[in-house]
Amino acid sequence: MRKKEKIVVCILAMLFSICAAGIGYGLVGDSSLPRWGRFACDFIFVMQFLATLWAVMAVFRKTKE
Repeated sequence: MRKKEKIVVCILAMLFSICAAGIGYGLVGDSSLPRWGRFACDFIFVMQFLATLWAVMAVFRKTKE
């Protein structure tokens, strides 16, 4: 993975982490969202986890050069 790709993946992971934290704080004690709202929140939480795993794997992977 190239240096630019690593930076993009890390930025993506950070953005999803910030979104997940913001949604988590915003939804404390509030479960009266419509179905699409809950789906959007679940999607962001799942993508945050996957993006973070992707970033860790990308950063620590050894490349053949």
